[in-house]
Amino acid sequence: MAGNVSKNAKREGAKVLMSRWGGAIKMKSVFENGKLRHVAYCEKSGNTARKPKDLM
Repeated sequence: MAGNVSKNAKREGAKVLMSRWGGAIKMKSVFENGKLRHVAYCEKSGNTARKPKDLM
């Protein structure tokens, strides 16, 4: 179960996801155009994506 993380466990937890740039992947909520969107971002490079898998 090393690579598979359930959709409920991806939000926050003990497992730290690492990006391809070597930084930790965190989730944040952005309110834009009247909609609340969740985006993943790399702490080291500052790159953002729609889901954490896109940063790996």
